Amino acid sequence: MLSEGCAHKDQARAILNEAIADTGVQADIEEIMVRTDEDAKMANVIGSPSIKVEGLDVEYADREPDETSNGCRYYNTPAGWKPLPEKGMIVRAITRAQGRTA
Repeated sequence: MLSEGCAHKDQARAILNEAIADTGVQADIEEIMVRTDEDAKMANVIGSPSIKVEGLDVEYADREPDETSNGCRYYNTPAGWKPLPEKGMIVRAITRAQGRTA
């Protein structure tokens, strides 16, 4: 999920593509543009960029917070708060999803 003003959308796409390649799965990527707070609420995202795998946020999974936002997002990583998820977060989310569908 991306906001129009998201400065990190190209980097987010690149990290997502790397994670998919690392896992070797075939993945359909759906990119949703979030323009308003209402869009964010409907998509259930807490900022941009947000990456979900099988509907679950790569950082929070099924315990994501209730708040939503169409603003910029920061991820809590081992290196501190960053505007992008670490590739490992996405890889873990893909691996979890594969386990649920196996």
